[in-house]
Amino acid sequence: MASVYLLLAFALGTVAAYTGLDLPPGPYCGITSDCCENRKDSCSHKILDTLCYCDEFCDLNRAHDDCCPDYLPVCRNQTIAPALIVEPCRYDRQTYLPGQSYTENCNECECIQDPVSKATSWSCKQDVCLMSDDIVYGVNQPGHTWRAANYSEFYGKKLADGLKYKLGTLPLSAVTKRMLPIDYDKNIDYPQNFDARRRWPRFISPVVDQGWCGSDWAVSIASIASDRFAIQSNGAENMVLSPQTMLSCNLRQQQGCGGGNIDVAWNFAGTHGFVDEKCFPYKASVTSCPYARRGDLLRDGCPPADPRRTSRYKVGPPYRLKKEKDIMFDIMDSGPVQAVMTVYHDFFHYRDGIYRRSRYGDNQLQGLHSVRIVGWGEDHRDKYWIVANSWGTQWGEDGYFRIARGSNESGIESFVVAALSDVIMANART
Repeated sequence: MASVYLLLAFALGTVAAYTGLDLPPGPYCGITSDCCENRKDSCSHKILDTLCYCDEFCDLNRAHDDCCPDYLPVCRNQTIAPALIVEPCRYDRQTYLPGQSYTENCNECECIQDPVSKATSWSCKQDVCLMSDDIVYGVNQPGHTWRAANYSEFYGKKLADGLKYKLGTLPLSAVTKRMLPIDYDKNIDYPQNFDARRRWPRFISPVVDQGWCGSDWAVSIASIASDRFAIQSNGAENMVLSPQTMLSCNLRQQQGCGGGNIDVAWNFAGTHGFVDEKCFPYKASVTSCPYARRGDLLRDGCPPADPRRTSRYKVGPPYRLKKEKDIMFDIMDSGPVQAVMTVYHDFFHYRDGIYRRSRYGDNQLQGLHSVRIVGWGEDHRDKYWIVANSWGTQWGEDGYFRIARGSNESGIESFVVAALSDVIMANART
């Protein structure tokens, strides 16, 4: 019986001449080295859209036989030049010829042949993948306050791409970092648990899926402005504002799906304003802007929620919050706020629980992410923030996550900002 060495059809060009067929080289008979005396289904292998065989009916004199391309060297001990044979690469019980490849998670491995020794080996890319079984296994061991999972949407993606296209907040400028926080210093009793979704069940906008677009800066601000318009107008201006307004129209100093500056974005929200989601649906890509820089909803063709409104939905000057209780007071008084946090590799795997950065994953790569804090709570004296992400409702706790509160976990409390919505005054809260 011949060895499992296979013909390189692309180099040899003689398999077709021997068999009268123009077929890929396989391996076929060489997979099991099984050759039969009679025509049997067990001696066949799938090739293209039919079968090839490894039995004695494969006669050299037949002009149109259906032998497998490697029938001669495997079943007939056909002698071939050593330079024209090669040991295939093997992976997961499969064999691969030079030039063939397989993909595992986000990396491709190609079978290559050394030009001198003719030996074959795998050449694999070494990119860090977004999804990691090691992270899931490690985090799910006892001793952690949260559970991890792999998400099919993220499988096959690179961590570098996740940090770019599932986040989007560009590094804060030195001026923005020096922004002085408001000091409420309220001497009041704060509830142990507070959730804006329960306090204002009709006014909190739904979780958005930003898609593979680094638009968290636009999504978070539009969501917060939506919530605050509804809350501060007692429901008179209750609508979901469009992050596409920012993504398509706020182009100066911004990079669209490549990321955005939140200070520039907040300024845009105050000067240009939003239209609602129904008027300009979110596309997860930069489209042409249909609105003039200075305009109003009527000329934009976007009927307002309150018929007395003509201007777009704008916000006042943004302000910073730094102390834990100041953040809590502002949420309880005016609605959700924006926080800029650092995202590490393991965060993409969050399933449920109270997130704390683990030691698992590649923590050399990280990025900034703008999210919406909607409340807080405490679980057996373990304090946490309730935060809306922008990766859809299939991720985390129906699109939300909880993260440790009071310890600046992942920088969640390092830069928190909000703004009052410019509601129709007659509808504002008294």
